Amino acid sequence: MYFKKNSRLLIELPDFATPFERMSSLQQEEVLVEWARIKAQIPDKIKYFEDQIRDLLDDIHHEENWDVITNHFQQITDYASRINELNLWSRVDPDLHPNAPSHFTDGAV
Repeated sequence: MYFKKNSRLLIELPDFATPFERMSSLQQEEVLVEWARIKAQIPDKIKYFEDQIRDLLDDIHHEENWDVITNHFQQITDYASRINELNLWSRVDPDLHPNAPSHFTDGAV
């Protein structure tokens, strides 16, 4: 309802038709409860991506084909970027910030 699945990060992200500050207090409460549930999943998603990186690094140690190694490093870079984004999202909390990031105020994902 207020969130949309992000296939890259494997979590739902804010997708509001109405800016957070214009929602009724009941709607804001629903958003906050749902966001808390979503944020609780972030450590598991980060661990998943860390495990993917670890597996790729193990493969690199045994790989001799430079093209495969290069591809693995590109994948590692992508997974590291996802981890960074998840860490940023884990800090987003509209309840604590009256002037919440644009993700909670303009419907952007």
